[in-house]
Amino acid sequence: MSTLVLLNHCLRLKDNPLLNEAEGKLCAVVTLSRSQFFGKQYGLYRANLARLRQQLLLITDLQQQLAKHNIGLVTLFGNSATELLQLAKHLNATKLIATEPTAPEEYRLFAQLATQLSVSLNDTNSLLAGELKPDITLLADRFTTFRKTLEPLLLVTAPQPDFVPSSAQQWLNVEQAKTFSGSWCQMADYGLSAGQFEALSQHLPARESASWQRIDAYLWQQKHILHYKDTRNRLIGDNYASFFSTPLALGTLSVRSLWQQIEKFEQQITANDSTYWLKFELLWREFFRWQMRKYQGAWFSANGIKGAKQFLPPAPNTKSRQRFRNWCQGQTGVPFVDANMRLLNQSGLMSNRGRQNVASYLIHDLGLDWRLGAAYFEQRLLDYDVASNWGNWAYIAGFGNSEARPFNIIKQALSYDANADFVKQLLPEIMATGKAAHRPAAGSILANHSRSWLTELG
Repeated sequence: MSTLVLLNHCLRLKDNPLLNEAEGKLCAVVTLSRSQFFGKQYGLYRANLARLRQQLLLITDLQQQLAKHNIGLVTLFGNSATELLQLAKHLNATKLIATEPTAPEEYRLFAQLATQLSVSLNDTNSLLAGELKPDITLLADRFTTFRKTLEPLLLVTAPQPDFVPSSAQQWLNVEQAKTFSGSWCQMADYGLSAGQFEALSQHLPARESASWQRIDAYLWQQKHILHYKDTRNRLIGDNYASFFSTPLALGTLSVRSLWQQIEKFEQQITANDSTYWLKFELLWREFFRWQMRKYQGAWFSANGIKGAKQFLPPAPNTKSRQRFRNWCQGQTGVPFVDANMRLLNQSGLMSNRGRQNVASYLIHDLGLDWRLGAAYFEQRLLDYDVASNWGNWAYIAGFGNSEARPFNIIKQALSYDANADFVKQLLPEIMATGKAAHRPAAGSILANHSRSWLTELG
């Protein structure tokens, strides 16, 4: 009898309880769900090519790291339940261990697997796991209450030591794993030659090794963490934010290890409002994870976790379809919105300030269903995290953990891009200079709104 060790959301060797605690005959495995990368919602593919490539590269990187210990990684593509059960049959496996998810579709996957396998879930990516796991039935729906409950102690689950295979483990080796792996990891199938793949993999910021290099540079060497609170609302640049969101979302970096590094920095170097604020943001991430687990599928209702559940997709008319298309392409005529959307389309990332503004514009100015924006972000964001993405969109819309949060886009543009440097960088076709570059185009939604702020543009 053997055990499948599913590493989908824990693509790392540091603080990986799935690798550390497994015993007996073991098979490391990763699945690439066809529905999650090639399925559609609201007419949009759930992932674009950039997200798919990133996932493939990270899986291959883990495969290479495990191979150094002569541990093979079985890679499967298609229907995850079908593929895993077939693998279990081939290996005579009776048990599967995996990371506890947040998304309802993944809980359904494990329920399906549990009909034929003993399934054990370990919460490898939460700050609060094991004895610190909160009681969902008592979980506060307001972040402030959630935070104040934790902050007197700020205890989090400790990370585990780096993985070293033990004598109690008998892993499927590299050659054996090849026998059971699918062919999806052939990069040529996804438009990448072997040479291009090698070049990309060497510069992938979300790789586990790259994430730790970032920790060393951002915290310890350059100490950018000391100005995090002051710079986090900027829109573009190398060090205005921590940029840990992508490896955290993909499981190549442990949130518990990151928290530990921040606390070590506070103890050994100094603590200030900025070091606290980075932990504050990690608590926001934690809050949305537990909210997703509490309300599950309700997060995908038009009314979110408030009111009657409405899961029917939006039925846009011709005008709203065009408005949504313009928003996606960064062609709304509102420079601050368009610049942020073009940055997303070009890089797969956007600042927190940008995300709040483009979300508010889609919901409160264009009057579109917030789920369309959340779905587009899911497709595009390289740091896509189901709980943070859908939780934040519902938050702005007023269907999540707050009342509606409409933003005055012109005021925001003048506050966070006063000289229009960001807008001019992303929209070189704009000829106006200074704050006048923020003037909405004639015919745009904001051209006839926010008059008191439009006068500020000259």
